Amino acid sequence: MSGTARAGRARHRRGIVWTGEFRVLRVPPVYLTAVLLIVATAAAGALKWWGGAEFGAQHPTVGALVEPASALRAAAWQSATLGGLLLATVIVTIGGAQLIESGTWGALRLYENRSHVLYGRRLCAAVVFLAAVQLVNGLTLWTVMRGMALLWPTPTRPPTAFDTGTPALGLADAGSAGWAEALTATGGALLVQTLYLSLGWCAAALLRNSIGTLSLGIGPWLVTAPLLLLPVGPFVPHAWIASLMSLPGETQYRLYFWAQATGQSSSAVGAVLVAAFAAAAAYLAQLLLRSERVLRPID
Repeated sequence: MSGTARAGRARHRRGIVWTGEFRVLRVPPVYLTAVLLIVATAAAGALKWWGGAEFGAQHPTVGALVEPASALRAAAWQSATLGGLLLATVIVTIGGAQLIESGTWGALRLYENRSHVLYGRRLCAAVVFLAAVQLVNGLTLWTVMRGMALLWPTPTRPPTAFDTGTPALGLADAGSAGWAEALTATGGALLVQTLYLSLGWCAAALLRNSIGTLSLGIGPWLVTAPLLLLPVGPFVPHAWIASLMSLPGETQYRLYFWAQATGQSSSAVGAVLVAAFAAAAAYLAQLLLRSERVLRPID
């Protein structure tokens, strides 16, 4: 067989492998969670616009969502917080924990004994899928907000017109976003979601069951969120994510469970901390998956 033919067959096999990785994500629980995230984002934005129309003026953060860059940044904020955490954990539960629980992961390792290769492909496929969901979320939000602006045109007033009387919370106005800010937020959200995925894989390798992975993937983030209000707040990973994403103190949807975690450090410091945490979690996950323990039946 010639070298060209062998290279063609190798490319064909790689194509089949990657098609299989994406096929794992084409299941109702993953699609349903993604659709719920998109619908919740668009509905919350529409409700905020409707409230501003009734008040007679829009908050600058809400008014900016008629711009595609601002809508894409808002979608990135959603992906880096509660909505993205839920979607990433469901992906790991379906594409990882269920395979380990059922013994399918062991069967896959009969064909590819390098567990880090299996894990790496699955992680990359999940990040690509999450990027696509984030893009669709931003486009949907922008389309809905443009429709709201056409149906109920309402002027935007300066932030001083929306003083809540609680300056101690450090409320900040996000305002409009340029494309540089939107793309930076998109990349930051994918980095944060990589952290969520890696931690979820650690839970899947340790617990080897779906319910435990889903609980351990989400629960610790919710339980530790109140620590942000204590002096240890700057050392909690939520604060690093808030710094990386430049989350405003007053979020426009109030769907973020770290709504008041305005980062005390710069976004660069937050990016370094999140990237280091994600790399450590990814390395630990592949070490745990390398163990033959995942090939044994559930105790």
